[in-house]
Amino acid sequence: MSSRNTFRVLFFLNKSKTNKDGAPIMLRITINGQQVALNVRRRIPIFDWDQKRGLPLVKDQFTHDIDLYLETFRNKAFQAFTDLSQQYDVVTAAMVRDYINGVNGHRTKTIIEIWEQHNEELKKNINKTCSYSLWQKHQTAKNHFKGYLSDHYRVTDVPITQVNYEMIRAYKEYLIGVKDLTYNTTIKFLQFTKKITLRAIRAGWLKVDPFEGMSLSLKQTDRPYLTEEELDLIENKEFKVQRLELVKDLFLFACYTGLAYSDVKKLHKAEIEKSPNGMWWIRTRRQKTKERSQIPLLAPAMKIIKKYAHLDSLSADEKVLPVLSNQKLNSYLKEVADFSGIQKKLTFHVARHTFATTVTLSNGVPIESVSKMLGHTNLRTTQHYARIVDEKVAQDMLALSNTGKFQLAK
Repeated sequence: MSSRNTFRVLFFLNKSKTNKDGAPIMLRITINGQQVALNVRRRIPIFDWDQKRGLPLVKDQFTHDIDLYLETFRNKAFQAFTDLSQQYDVVTAAMVRDYINGVNGHRTKTIIEIWEQHNEELKKNINKTCSYSLWQKHQTAKNHFKGYLSDHYRVTDVPITQVNYEMIRAYKEYLIGVKDLTYNTTIKFLQFTKKITLRAIRAGWLKVDPFEGMSLSLKQTDRPYLTEEELDLIENKEFKVQRLELVKDLFLFACYTGLAYSDVKKLHKAEIEKSPNGMWWIRTRRQKTKERSQIPLLAPAMKIIKKYAHLDSLSADEKVLPVLSNQKLNSYLKEVADFSGIQKKLTFHVARHTFATTVTLSNGVPIESVSKMLGHTNLRTTQHYARIVDEKVAQDMLALSNTGKFQLAK
C-alpha cells in the first residue's frame, strides 16, 4: 500500500497549555502509522471546540474565521504532501511538518514572499534602474492581491504552487467588480502579477503558467486633452487663493513643456540650459523611462519659472518649482476646472496630452520632434496623439463644409 493512501490530518486541542485565550490548536499528521504534531498558531476556548469533529463549533465571526483558517491549513498540509510525493518516493509525516514550517528546505515559496523579494530589489534600485513610481505600483499590486486572498480565502498569502488559472481569473473579476477598477487598470495589475509568476516559473517554484490562455492586452482609450480655447480659459483665470494659483501654474507649465508630474517635481536648475544662440532648453531624463528628453522652453513656461524661482540664485541641484503631491494636485485641479468653466475631468496628466496635441502636433510640429520632447521610447506611443489630431482636422474640415462655401469630396 502506498503512503498516499495512508495520509491523514486531524486537529485537536493541547489542553495542558490552556490560558485565558483558550487552548492551542494542534495539527496531527499521520502517514503509514507515523504521527507528528505541530502548533497552527491559533487558540480557542475549550467550550468552542467540537472534539468529535476536531473543528470549532461555529457560533460567531471569531469561530467562523478560525474554521476558515484551519481549512486553509488543512489544504496547506495536503499540498505539502502532494509536492513532496512528486519529489520523493517515500514521504514521512515529519517531512510534511518540516515542509510546512520551512525546515531543512522543505517549504514551498509563497507568492507574497516572492513578490516582497521582487519589490525589495526594485526599492534598492530606485533612481538607478527603477523609478519610485514603478516600485509604488508594484506595492499597490501586491496589496491588491493580498486583499483578494483575504476576501476569498481568509488568508493573506498562499504557496506559489496553489496559484492557478482559476485563482487568477477570479482575481481579475475581483479587481473589476469589488475594487471597481477600469479594464485597463485591471490589466496592468495583472501584468504586474504575471511578472511574479514568471519569476517563480524561471526559478522552478511553479510548473504551470497560471496566465496561459489569458489575454493581457490593453484596450485603446482616448487620452483627454484641452483645446486651445480651454487652455486659454485656464490661463486667463486668476485665483486669489494661493494654492489654486500654484496648481494652475504647475498645470500650465506641464501643458507647455510636456513633462510628466514626476519630471516636473524633480526638475532642478542644472536641467535648464541656455544655448549659445540664446535659446532656453530643458534637458532631462524622464523619471519613468530614463529616456533623454530635450524641450525648447516656450515663453509661457519660462514666465512660470521666473514667477517662482530666480535661476541665477539657485544651485545646480536645487528644485525649480514648489510642487505639491500628485494626490493634492489632482484634487485641487478639480477646483481649477470648475472655476475656469472646464467640463472635462482635469488631472495633471491631461497637461502632457495637451502639449502633445494642442500645443505641438496641431501647430505643425513634426511627430518625430514631439516624440523626442516627450521622451517616448518609440514613435508608436506618440502616433496615438497624431490620430487624435487627425480626428480634429476631420472635424474642422467638416465644419467648414457645413458652411456651404467648400464641400468635402464625395
